[in-house]
Amino acid sequence: MVKKKKLELSKFIKVLSLLIVIPSLALNLFLFNKLKIEQEKDLHLVKEIFDGDTFYLDNQQKVRLLNFNAPELGICGSEQSKKRLEELILGKKVKLDQATTDVYGRSVALVYLGDELINMTMVKEGWGIYEGRKIDLSEQFVEASRNARDKGLGIYGPECYQKDNPDNPKCNIKGNVSKDNGEKIYHFPGCVSYSKIIIEKFSGDAWFCTEKEAQKAGFKKSETCYGKDYN
Repeated sequence: MVKKKKLELSKFIKVLSLLIVIPSLALNLFLFNKLKIEQEKDLHLVKEIFDGDTFYLDNQQKVRLLNFNAPELGICGSEQSKKRLEELILGKKVKLDQATTDVYGRSVALVYLGDELINMTMVKEGWGIYEGRKIDLSEQFVEASRNARDKGLGIYGPECYQKDNPDNPKCNIKGNVSKDNGEKIYHFPGCVSYSKIIIEKFSGDAWFCTEKEAQKAGFKKSETCYGKDYN
């Protein structure tokens, strides 16, 4: 009799356990699916890459990477930068963080693919310029940008970032586009600080063979040349 009661108690406990476990599993599954749905709401499918810092979502929303400026299309490094962004996010779902709208109607945001911050990846690999807007990750961005420049990565490689003209050393007039106001100034040997000036082709800088050629392209002589002419 005692043995029979123990057996019945054991069966009862098993049934009770199942009655507790099954609803618990169902509840966990429900919560998991609910969380997944909530997370999916924050994800957006990347439909098209415009250039190295701008892309379109499947709802036609235009998004620009916050704190990152890739070369304009047609300028040195632009195709490589665009291709890299395509490799990272085209056809994938991304999350937009700290999104705002700029004067052109674009969303400007930190863009995440899972845990990877795409803005940071593009800066680390040197595929554009860190713009310096103050955010929580500013120090990391500054360090990543400095490291890319020091190592000659991406647009900071010899193809786009030059102190001397590798294609034609005789054409050594340096045309610089100001990052502050877009003013175009040219310098030649004999002008103050000429040797320190770097040609950043990804910013529109260019080499010229003659002053006339530089002037035709819209550049004017630097005041540091003190009225000298280039021969």
